[in-house]
Amino acid sequence: MLRDLGNAIAFLTIIPLRWADNRPIAGLFAFVPLVGLLIGILLIGLSRLPLNPSVMAFVVLVAWVVLTGALHLDGFADACDGLLATVPPARRLEIMKDSRTGAWAVIGLILLLVGKWIFLADLLHRGDPIAWWLLAAPILGRWAIVLAVAFFPDAPRPDGSRGIGATFRADLQPLHVVVASLFTLTLIAGLALLINPWLGLLLLVPLVTVALAGRWASQLLGGGLTGDTYGALCELTEWFTLLFVTLL
Repeated sequence: MLRDLGNAIAFLTIIPLRWADNRPIAGLFAFVPLVGLLIGILLIGLSRLPLNPSVMAFVVLVAWVVLTGALHLDGFADACDGLLATVPPARRLEIMKDSRTGAWAVIGLILLLVGKWIFLADLLHRGDPIAWWLLAAPILGRWAIVLAVAFFPDAPRPDGSRGIGATFRADLQPLHVVVASLFTLTLIAGLALLINPWLGLLLLVPLVTVALAGRWASQLLGGGLTGDTYGALCELTEWFTLLFVTLL
């Protein structure tokens, strides 16, 4: 259990924990939402600095990127290049494996990061005593990864190779998904009870994002997802969560 939690933190953040490279490793998915909680707590602490809301939003966003090692942003960029190209599924997978950055990746990253910055600036300007959305977004974003891993198969590769996403999900058990979901439901329910019951609706964000965007990506990739698309779904869920909260 502690090994899986440590692996989840080591893989999804830059926190220097020792990676326990033992099999099976899919157990880390059970603790992925807790990594989101940890990221959120660190971001809330940073958001207490006495800075202008717009400047503070930028500082929080940079810290958010750095804490995660830009792991999911990299997947989002690769997914933009591959999924938005008008080519066959096999070629999309080749594009996503290419380390070079295309126009769609640049456009997608700009829209994603500028949107997050605007949402954060608006929310921080309101001056809530606790920036609870900095907990909700990372938690729900990482739950989206678990849902995508659980409900979509690996994208079929013509050469029969396996990407990093397929390697990590190879030993995934229903219990891992259940535990991750219980963690998420408990944390979001706690926020809803403490702040506003309507916040329970935030649980719909990853469900809808994974159902729609995940299905769309799966169709374009020939019937499955990759590690890059998991990262993209995490980033999209965080983006839509912040958007939803600004509209509340």
